[in-house]
Amino acid sequence: MTKILIPILFLCSAIAIYADDIEVSQDTLLQNLNYGETTDRTITITNNTSSAVDLSITLVDQTWIPPLGRFAGQEENIFADVPATLGFTPEHICGTPDPDPTDALIADELVARWLEQQGRSSRNIVNVQIAWHVIYQDNGVGNLSDQQIAQQVTWLNTAFADHDFIFTLDIIDRTVNNDWFNDMYDTYDAIAKQALNIDSYHYMNVYTSNIFVDGVAGYAYLPNQWPEGSYMHGIVLDYRTLPYAGGYDGDTATHEAGHYLGLSHTFLNNCTTGNDQVDDTPAHHEDYLWQCNNNLDSCPDLPGNDPVHNYMTYTNNSCQWEFTPGQKDRMHAMVATYRPGLLENPVAPLWMTTADETVTVPANSTLDVDFTFDATNTYGGTYYGDAIFTAAIPDTAITVSATLNITGIPEIGLNTTVLSFADTYINDTSAVSLEISNVGSDHLDISSFEFDYDYFFTEAQTASIPPSESEEIAIYFIPDSVGSFSGIMTINSNDDDDPEVDVTLYGTGEESPLLLSFSTLIDTLAPNSVNSHLLTLSNTGNVSLNYQINHDIEWLTISPENGTIPAFNTELVQVNISTLFMNYGEYNGTIEIETSVGIFYVEVTIIVAELNIDNDIAGIPHTFKVHNNFPNPFNPVTKVQIDVPEFGHAIIQVHDASGRLMTTLVNEELRPGFHSIQWNGKNQLGESVSSGVYILNVRFENLNISQKMLLVK
Repeated sequence: MTKILIPILFLCSAIAIYADDIEVSQDTLLQNLNYGETTDRTITITNNTSSAVDLSITLVDQTWIPPLGRFAGQEENIFADVPATLGFTPEHICGTPDPDPTDALIADELVARWLEQQGRSSRNIVNVQIAWHVIYQDNGVGNLSDQQIAQQVTWLNTAFADHDFIFTLDIIDRTVNNDWFNDMYDTYDAIAKQALNIDSYHYMNVYTSNIFVDGVAGYAYLPNQWPEGSYMHGIVLDYRTLPYAGGYDGDTATHEAGHYLGLSHTFLNNCTTGNDQVDDTPAHHEDYLWQCNNNLDSCPDLPGNDPVHNYMTYTNNSCQWEFTPGQKDRMHAMVATYRPGLLENPVAPLWMTTADETVTVPANSTLDVDFTFDATNTYGGTYYGDAIFTAAIPDTAITVSATLNITGIPEIGLNTTVLSFADTYINDTSAVSLEISNVGSDHLDISSFEFDYDYFFTEAQTASIPPSESEEIAIYFIPDSVGSFSGIMTINSNDDDDPEVDVTLYGTGEESPLLLSFSTLIDTLAPNSVNSHLLTLSNTGNVSLNYQINHDIEWLTISPENGTIPAFNTELVQVNISTLFMNYGEYNGTIEIETSVGIFYVEVTIIVAELNIDNDIAGIPHTFKVHNNFPNPFNPVTKVQIDVPEFGHAIIQVHDASGRLMTTLVNEELRPGFHSIQWNGKNQLGESVSSGVYILNVRFENLNISQKMLLVK
């Protein structure tokens, strides 16, 4: 999930400013503060008229994204299959279901009752927060850019600007699902929405996919068609209906947002009185759609010509540009009645305030209005808003955009700096939780978790924790021998004061009650032969234990694959190897034994070769090859097979990670054949080397091959 902050200033290019009437000293406010600071900024308003002007001041948080074309250096991100005409067409219509007549009557009564109690001047701005879900194919088709989505939200704000609705782009997420993308309308509507929906009480969830395939450009549900918190709410758009950088509009989303806020099609019920439950949208007949004709009157017995310019009808996009005052009233009434959660969304910013809700500017005079920028209760980041000055006389609306950059301080907090694990069997795993908190005022970004020993680890790699929040991570302990273990986990973050924080780890390894007769199986067989080995599982504990054996080795079978071993008892497992139809060479695999006291592994290597009478490997390989050493990791002995196709001089050495020579294993002529070389983990002085990564270097004639080996003690 992606939080969206659009890093640009809001300019008032789309707002009418009358220089001869009312002027403001600046149309943008940009302020930088450290967390905890406050400052005041002043805007001077000039009244050039001969009468005093009453201005109301509305502060709005994160509202209009810049109009289309305001992106500097924007890329034109147009899909190849975007048609020349976007939006609704006779082939691609709105898929919103008509309201149930009974439900519509109930809604009409509730809307009328609400409107009786309201005055138009008492309307509150409604902030419709948007959670946008991009559904696309695995080949990338339909994967809209953030910019395209931002342009659509700009279009919504332009269309609804005079109706006290604002749209805030808050969340974008992306989902790859071919089924949902290509069959959402008919089959996967509920499934996709249930999986992706975010807080229907406070968000308009928007989904984009390929619904042109069903003859639909967009669809939504009216507020009263589902309970308020239902995941079925939201709007669905074909991904090609957005306002692309080439200049196409986004009225399909405007139309579906109208449904979401409570409007029906203006042609609902055709030529009937009150057909769409709005008084000032004249009735028109569905047989006369797709015509941009101001004189069109498909219902001559009812007043008014067809509302061909209304967003809730079907005409070409260039012909649509209006909602009526009655539609505005109905949308606010439907929101208050059926979507009250939207009224809880923040509108006025907490970080910008003014003492004045209304001001009077004397005739031919100026007036200063102070705005306070406050970074004491708002965390680090960039915040956007508008101060909107409106007057009835003269008809004026001036928007001053505001941007506040707050520099915060991330600070890491831990619930403990010492973690102790329960006593743990060898090959078993135990876990403890560590709570990491951000007690600072900006995002805490953890870049890595580092451990000084491999028997402690975490699956977490990074983390980003908002201020005043915390995250739990699991730390694991896997002992490889009996005894006490201690280690250090280092947490690296962007906390300038504590970029590296250490947590001390303690654990004790105990002898496992399950013993294996071997943990490595190496066998040499001729082609088309079978061999069997018995693996003994011994339970030395005083309680029975269960086991399950898993592997994906095609040339190996095991019997039995699962069972229960009583206390102080053993189980014989037969391991069968078959080289039927196998070529010469080396084959490797791993057997996993999952038990109630841990997971055990048996590494299996077979060499398929022609055998002499004494069972030595015979035959001559076709190419030179250095196989991977086995086992790896190892302690204390590992082997490597080298296939030599012809006579030649070989030098086989072991170096440490820094390049220092540890020992020379071979320095002689090798005959053609299969050679097994062993290293016992000792240097050329006969001393055991420490745990770590070592490099096996093999030089044969003009060939030089190196590979890593891991010694773990």
